[in-house]
Amino acid sequence: MAIVKMKKVSLVVLDREREESLEKLRDLGLVHIERIFAGSDKLSELNEKKALLERCSFILPPNVAGDKNKKGDLAAAEKLAGKIVALGDKLKALGDEKEKVSKDLKSLEPWGNFNPADIGFLAGKGIDLKFYELSKDKLAELADIGYFVVNTIKNRVFIVATGAVPEAEEFHVPALGIDGCNARIAELDKELAKVQAELAKLAEDKNILADGLKILEKEIEFESVSADMQVEDSLAYIDGYVPVDKADELKAAAAKEHWALLVRDPEEEDAPPSLIRTPKWVERIQPLFKFLDITPGYREADISMWFLIFFTLYVAMIVGDAGYGLIFFLLTLLICKKAPKPVVKLLMTLSIGTVIWGTLTGTWFGSETIVKQTFLGKLVIPQFASFAEEGVNTNYYIQNFCFFIGITQLLLGLVISFIRKLPSLAAWTDVGWMFVVVASYFVAQKFVLGAPAFNPVTWPLAAAGFVIVCLCSEQNGNVVKGVLMGLAWSPMKVLDTVSMFANLVSYIRLFAVGLATVAVATSFNAMAAGMAESMGVVGIIIGAVILFVAHAFNMVLALLSIIVHGVRLNTLEFGGRVGLEWSGYRYAPFKN
Repeated sequence: MAIVKMKKVSLVVLDREREESLEKLRDLGLVHIERIFAGSDKLSELNEKKALLERCSFILPPNVAGDKNKKGDLAAAEKLAGKIVALGDKLKALGDEKEKVSKDLKSLEPWGNFNPADIGFLAGKGIDLKFYELSKDKLAELADIGYFVVNTIKNRVFIVATGAVPEAEEFHVPALGIDGCNARIAELDKELAKVQAELAKLAEDKNILADGLKILEKEIEFESVSADMQVEDSLAYIDGYVPVDKADELKAAAAKEHWALLVRDPEEEDAPPSLIRTPKWVERIQPLFKFLDITPGYREADISMWFLIFFTLYVAMIVGDAGYGLIFFLLTLLICKKAPKPVVKLLMTLSIGTVIWGTLTGTWFGSETIVKQTFLGKLVIPQFASFAEEGVNTNYYIQNFCFFIGITQLLLGLVISFIRKLPSLAAWTDVGWMFVVVASYFVAQKFVLGAPAFNPVTWPLAAAGFVIVCLCSEQNGNVVKGVLMGLAWSPMKVLDTVSMFANLVSYIRLFAVGLATVAVATSFNAMAAGMAESMGVVGIIIGAVILFVAHAFNMVLALLSIIVHGVRLNTLEFGGRVGLEWSGYRYAPFKN
């Protein structure tokens, strides 16, 4: 389980054979191309076609299922896209016109129903009427102007005047009156319905668009790589990376095709892609990494296995309810045929873990009755029980368990970091931090868990760890200089020590969030039960609705907490101790 070592390769071909060579290189599917993102006229044309096809998804109605039997090539997809875009433009034009006519209709309402053509007729006879909306105070100031009051709404007066009114904005009568606007809106609604029906019909062919888009994306990738190839005289060349165990296969292909190939180890300034190979049972965590868009750097550690183990435990503790875990498991079964296998395996693992934890704590939909009146009560660990027996301080045991998980994960991260840094003296910095973590655990027991006294080794461990950190953290070849630099930075190391304690204490969130999930479920259960007792049949119905909505809401909150807390503990607290910056990008070979 590690990040696969890469070889950097440079491939040189005859420029006239560039496309043919790239096709064969793509068939191999081994080389991750080092992109420089050069452009070309053909690439611009292909991207325009892609934008055209993607635009169709925003135009077509989303509620129409595509006919799975309809397949197509790029030409068919482009032809279909042309029809869809034309209808989309027409739909927008009709919608814009309807919006304008609707605004005209609203503006005409205070003036009443009349034919605007009559205004033009009177203007031809020398009678120039002007329309104004004024306040009553402004109307009282008018003099030597003939006018007629059409309507009064609150303090606003609508008049038709025979002359211009100073400092008043004239209302320009739309071409259509109220009757004309209503008639035009009706016509536009018919035209809109017709266009929408045509689009709904075309939506049945959306799979043709999807097929065309896939073909187009392959062409864009190919042309992008072709554009990235540097040309000198009659030769074209490109750089990339290949897994070390695939280098011989690439060499054999290069010899067969008469390519010039240079294979070497990556330099320090190179940034190879990360190819992670893990045991089959660990691969299920990869969908979460893709969802979070995180990848360890090529020179960083792969913590996939530990991430999966701890994340499963954190999800179980945060959700905390076996009933919720069972629902998640059943929902996973419903999607198992449509979702990718790694996703299904991950969801099943997390669901089963939640069921196990909820069973051990006696938490089934936040109900004490379900556990105490069934065989489930025999499966509960008393010290971890959500509904504790008298005299058992479950909060103490669960909080202590959270700290135990924290110290275990932080120490594990430091051990991994220590091994990776050897034989450098700087590796011993992690040993110093191990001492500090253990000391922090004892401090947490005193101040958070209320231990009667500090463990006798607390302060000696903290002091020894701090000294080791100061002496080793800045080692980079010159031992004396490293010691002096470490001592100079010792005030910052104090802050790092406090930060280490805070990292450990942050694991208490597992207890707090899990407790909140149970508390919310219990409260709504009590509310529903009270309604059922006091209101009879009606109360039972209302209580059932409350239970459904409340538990659904509680499950959603638990899922959000997983992202906020469960992911953070692994990526930041644990990943930070390992030295992960998640600075990598995935190995994506150029292939069909």
